[in-house]
This record gives sequence, C-alpha cells and structure tokens, in this order.
Amino acid sequence: MLTEYAVLDEQWAVRLPDHLDWHQAATLTCAGLTAWNAVTAAEMPKPGQWVLVIGSGGVALFALQFAKLLGCRVVAVTSRSEKLDRLRALGADLVVSTADMPEWGAAVSEKTGGIDLVVETGGPPTFAQSMIACALYGRIVLLTIQDPKGGTVQIPGAVYQRSLATINRLFVGNRTNLEAMLRAISVHRLKPVIDKVFAFDEVKNAYRYFQQGDVFGKVVVNGA
Repeated sequence: MLTEYAVLDEQWAVRLPDHLDWHQAATLTCAGLTAWNAVTAAEMPKPGQWVLVIGSGGVALFALQFAKLLGCRVVAVTSRSEKLDRLRALGADLVVSTADMPEWGAAVSEKTGGIDLVVETGGPPTFAQSMIACALYGRIVLLTIQDPKGGTVQIPGAVYQRSLATINRLFVGNRTNLEAMLRAISVHRLKPVIDKVFAFDEVKNAYRYFQQGDVFGKVVVNGA
C-alpha cells in the first residue's frame, strides 16, 4: 500500500503461512491469488494434464508452481532464452523460447497432445499461438486483453473453426479463494519467487524496474 501505517477492517486480513517472510507474503494477494484462481477456478486440471504459462512475471510463475503442486505437467513460454533453465528449475516440463520459435503453438500441441489449460498472460501477441496449442476441448483463462503496442488478436480461420476451447476472463479472487490458496501454500511449503526487493524510498525505481518487463517473479518494496 506504499504507506508506513494502514488501518484495516479485520475481515481484510488473513493469517499468513508460518514459513513465509513479509516480502514473500506481499506477493500473494494479487499475483498469487490471480494465478491460483486461474488454475483452480471452474474446472481444476487433473494430475498429468498439461498447463501452459506465458512469461516469467509473478502470475505466470505462481501458475507454474500451483500447477505442479496439483500434479500437472507444465509448458512455460518465454521470450528470453536466458530464463529457460530457471523455468526448468521451477518445475516446467517443457520450456519454449519465442526468440527461437515465434510460431510455437503447433510444436507445443504436437509435443503435448494439446494443452488442457492455458493461463494466458501474454495478451494479443500470444493469444493466437495459445489457441493453436490448446486441446480441442481445452480452456484458456484470459488475464490480459491489452497490447501495449496496440496490436490486435489475429486467429487463423482454420484454428477458429476447429477449436472448441472455452475462454474465460478472470479478475483476482475473494477471501475464500485466498484462504484456500494459503492452506495449499502452507501444506506444500511453497515459496513465492521474488526478483528484486527495493527500499521504501526507492519506490520510483521499483516501478521503473518492474515496467521494463524483464523480471523473473515479483518486485517488492520493503516496508518503511
């Protein structure tokens, strides 16, 4: 909240998992909860099914961790080749570099037999490839609909005609979802991925660092 003190209604607070520090806990209520609901809301993927995540931001990495927690197999797509090994270390079963393979959807579909759940954080630039990668009756959870470069979604007609994928729009979650996520995090001792921590008086630098986009996990501002 970028403040030294805050007054909260008691219903706005939940007990944190004992194994997390405050920096890790700060990542949970937005990125963590969004990813949790993307993976578990509606029809939860079954163990062994394929989940696809895009990028290495907070939501994508949480989605990867939660999918592995549920016993799923994960494809991670990144534009940065230097992040391939870090995504594998988090548990990704298949990692794709868009720098090496811009049209990655067909290759992912062939290797996996079709993705069961796509956590679509890439927006218009990646949506068509997500559709191509998706299984016939797969699901796409759409988290980003805007392209900072002004691009629009272009879906090949053949893909559109043969796809029966379900597309859902998602907005974070509620207290019940948050408590369920925290129970899972506690049981599995899951730890959020933090890219960098900034001091309280470095908040402008923190925002600049975050907005440049080349992060791996969450950017945190330390308490005053």
